[in-house]
Amino acid sequence: MLRDSDALIAELAGVLEPVKPLRLGEGLALSLAASALSAGVLVGLLGIRAEWLAGHLDPLQLVSTGLFLGLAVAATVTVIAMGRPQIGSYHGGWRWATAMAGLLPIAAAIVAIGRQAPSFSPELMRHGSECLAGGVAASLTVFATLVWWLRRGAPTSLERAGLVAGIAAGASGVFAVSLHCPDNDIVHIGLWHSAVLLVTAFAGRFVVPPLIRW
Repeated sequence: MLRDSDALIAELAGVLEPVKPLRLGEGLALSLAASALSAGVLVGLLGIRAEWLAGHLDPLQLVSTGLFLGLAVAATVTVIAMGRPQIGSYHGGWRWATAMAGLLPIAAAIVAIGRQAPSFSPELMRHGSECLAGGVAASLTVFATLVWWLRRGAPTSLERAGLVAGIAAGASGVFAVSLHCPDNDIVHIGLWHSAVLLVTAFAGRFVVPPLIRW
C-alpha cells in the first residue's frame, strides 16, 4: 500500500537536524592556525635558520620559500571552497601555483646534470631525507584539519579534493621545514623539498576520498 507522500515527507523532515553552515573565513583561520602550529613546533624543536639570526638572507631560499607558501595558501583556499560547493565557483587557482613551484625540480634537474661534483653523496642524501621526513611530519596537522573540514562539507569531487588537500598540507610542511633547513642549494630544494609535495599529494589522492565519502 502506497503511503501518502505528504506524510512521508513530514516524517523524513521530522528527523532532520539543523546544520551549521560552513564559513570560508572559519576554514581559512583553522588552516592557518594549524600551519602556524606546525611551523612553531618545528622551529621550537630544531631552531630557526642560523643565517636569518645573523641577518643574512639568501635570494634563492626566499624565492623558493615564497613559492611554497603561495602554493599552500592557494591550495588551502581551494580546499576550503570545495567543502562548500556552489554553482559557478572556480577551483583552478591552485594549478597556477603548482606550476610555478614545479619550476624548482626542473631547475634542480638541470643544475644537477650540469655539475661536475656529485649531487647525491651520502651526506647530502642523509640531509635530504631529514628534510623530507620533517616536511611530511609538519604537514600532518594541516592535513588533518583539511580532512576534518571536508568531512563537514560536501565536496563534489572527492579525488580532486583529496589531491589538493594533500598539496596544501605538503606545501605548508615545506614552508615550515624551510624555516629551519640551512641548505640554499637549488638541487636540495628542488629535489627534497618538492618530494614532500609528491608524498602528501599521493596520500591525499588515495587516502582522503574514503574518509570524506558521503
